Amino acid sequence: MAAQAQLEEVLHQAPPHYGLVRTRWRLQDLRVAVPWLAQCSVPGISRLLWRLGFSRQQVQRFVRSPDPEYAAKRRAIVQAFTQAVTQPGTVELVFLDEVTYYRLPDKAPVYHPTATGQPRIAGAARANTQTRVVAALNGYTGQVTYLQRSCIGEQALRTFYQHLRHAYPDAQTIYVVQDNWPTHKLPTVLAELAAQRCTPLFLPTYASWLNPIEKLWRWLRQTVLHAHPSAEALDTLRRQVSAWLDQFATASDTLLRYVGLLPD
Repeated sequence: MAAQAQLEEVLHQAPPHYGLVRTRWRLQDLRVAVPWLAQCSVPGISRLLWRLGFSRQQVQRFVRSPDPEYAAKRRAIVQAFTQAVTQPGTVELVFLDEVTYYRLPDKAPVYHPTATGQPRIAGAARANTQTRVVAALNGYTGQVTYLQRSCIGEQALRTFYQHLRHAYPDAQTIYVVQDNWPTHKLPTVLAELAAQRCTPLFLPTYASWLNPIEKLWRWLRQTVLHAHPSAEALDTLRRQVSAWLDQFATASDTLLRYVGLLPD
């Protein structure tokens, strides 16, 4: 929902970004930051926030500072996205991220007879081996390009960028939106990006909500990884992950809707 997304974006930022000398948002402040709320009453804004899934909650301490360049970095991503939409095939924009999963299944609720105790899932008397996946989600088409390895480091990233260029051979520019993991910024990795005619766009620090591929990982966990029965067959589990990701090897409106890039 566009209204919900806009409000979430505003509330993720501090009121001073909108010229308000306050540390916390009040309902009346939203009339300044959100133009279409300018004529709404305070009770009306309260009811709207409730309907859209927002509530007033106690904050928790954290040690990460907001990125002072948040607005500029977000604006650069939006501008690149606009280019990809208006010049499809010539300009591409992808959201990149990595995910880790393990041999042993994550605990998750499953349906089970109430009177027979808790359900159980088989483990394995082996090391809880990790597997890493790096993937790029095309923000305009929903196509997913990925690479699965035991470890994703400098060489794997360089190989992945080559795969990414192969996936979009005709693109003049590929914008790659990614987080601030130090490996993403190694000179050799940046050189490979340039060699593949890819332009990195780094997300604001600790702003995972701006990277819709995070929702692809959630879908993967819910569908394949939670409570999986393949602890004794890691190769089988890895093939299942690949098979699931392969369904998005071409354009997918379903995936775009799931991650919030296409309206329902």
